[in-house]
Amino acid sequence: MCRQSISADTVNVLLGIYSAITSHAQQLKSEKVVQVELQKACSILEIPEPPLVFFENESYQNYLNFLHGLLVSNPSFVEEKNIEPELVGVCEEILRVYLECAGLNSVKKKPDDKAIYQWNLPLGSAKKEELVARTPLVLSVLRILCSWQTDSFRKYISQLFPLMIDLVRSEHSSGEVQIELSHFFQSCIGPIIMKL
Repeated sequence: MCRQSISADTVNVLLGIYSAITSHAQQLKSEKVVQVELQKACSILEIPEPPLVFFENESYQNYLNFLHGLLVSNPSFVEEKNIEPELVGVCEEILRVYLECAGLNSVKKKPDDKAIYQWNLPLGSAKKEELVARTPLVLSVLRILCSWQTDSFRKYISQLFPLMIDLVRSEHSSGEVQIELSHFFQSCIGPIIMKL
């Protein structure tokens, strides 16, 4: 798709579609009753269960790619349509879903409250498989954040830094996450700290 030639109205429609699909995929994945019914129906029909995690990941990946593409190729849309905050929101949500899957349950009720940490139990095989499936999406988020200019990133550090700390603390299915996290801290956090 040639992003240079699409109008602002078209971008708004596409953003709405990506947002709705992602929201629907996340809701579908979180509905335990629906999942049980799907399992029953699939076992009766002797067909494999639908890949809900894959559907959720693909919807997030497409949304993330579209936002990042707009950010890179259409600077005029960035400020006009608040693309940066929307991209950060999607990145935050992806990281939260991954951290929840990794068993890291730090919950903040209000901005002033301290995080409440719970014991992390070893992950079961189903959660480990889900973590493996979600890893490429988290790697995409880290790479996108590393590609930002320091000034752009600085605006959102208070939102993203706690999630990055939780990523450091969590279990990962791949060593790639630690490598990208290291790169993130060196290229994004390091320059900010050095300027203090």
